[in-house]
Amino acid sequence: MVILEPPETDTHIAIVDSQAADASAAVAAGWAAYKPEAKRPLKLVTPRPAREGWDERQAFEYETSPNERAVVEALALRAGSKWTAVILDGSEPTVEKRSAPIGLIFESLRPKGYQRESFAGRKPQPLDAAHIAQIKAFVETSMQELGIPGASMALIDGGKVVYEGGIGVRELGKPERVDENTLFMAASNTKGMTTLLLSELVDERKLKWDQPVIEVYPSFKLGDAKTTKKVLVKNLICACTGLPRQDLEWIFEFKNATPESTLALLGTMQPTSKFGEVFQYSNLMAAAAGYIGTHLVSPNRELGAAYDEAMQQKIFDPLGMKST
Repeated sequence: MVILEPPETDTHIAIVDSQAADASAAVAAGWAAYKPEAKRPLKLVTPRPAREGWDERQAFEYETSPNERAVVEALALRAGSKWTAVILDGSEPTVEKRSAPIGLIFESLRPKGYQRESFAGRKPQPLDAAHIAQIKAFVETSMQELGIPGASMALIDGGKVVYEGGIGVRELGKPERVDENTLFMAASNTKGMTTLLLSELVDERKLKWDQPVIEVYPSFKLGDAKTTKKVLVKNLICACTGLPRQDLEWIFEFKNATPESTLALLGTMQPTSKFGEVFQYSNLMAAAAGYIGTHLVSPNRELGAAYDEAMQQKIFDPLGMKST
């Protein structure tokens, strides 16, 4: 048995090998080795696709009470006749904070002797009509199983668009079809575009990655004055400042939110880990990156209008992105 523990010490991951009869027995053997006194009720068992050398995978979720703020899960992995049980037993705050390395542990386990397939040096098959039909059929089946009304996609082979089109409808129960010109919310795709914009500004010497944000945008605030002074331009977009995914205020206020209110909300938040210690995803920090960067481009414009204008001029037009 191997037990892994983060700095907080209130969370543990136990990895236990066994010759069990099935997934349930493997997990039971894991608990017997790690914490034999544990008697939590089982809430849900979910089969997972076999992958990365494992012949069988099953996820186990256990009952917890809200006041516990606990996360208790297990994963059973089988390769041949051998099982590995991975048990996560910890506090909700720590699991949320350390979700990236915890996920890496769960996803990186491989059976002994397994060698990942490599496509290096192999010539890819062309995306001909038969392969395109297979991909479309897969998307259609997935949409039906997941209850997705419509999707559009483009397939690129050798730098050329070989297919673009839509499948399904814009809204369930209504006839309007989805096609290659249907507009979708870009969502977090804008984070990469915002980062590209900052890179352009760095190349133009309008800012530096290692420059304190308050030198670029003096009214910027994160938590208290001490934290604010430490934030560099690169920290806005690196997901490494230790700022948790604190989205609820932003989500509930989204209808009436403005760039200014978003920055003000960010100022009330404080990182929960040290800079560079752990990956934590933050929508508000990425939003701040866009607004602060575009303020340099159009300092006299309202932040939202400045963002739209700068992205159009510096990203969309140069890349020929006329419809997306």
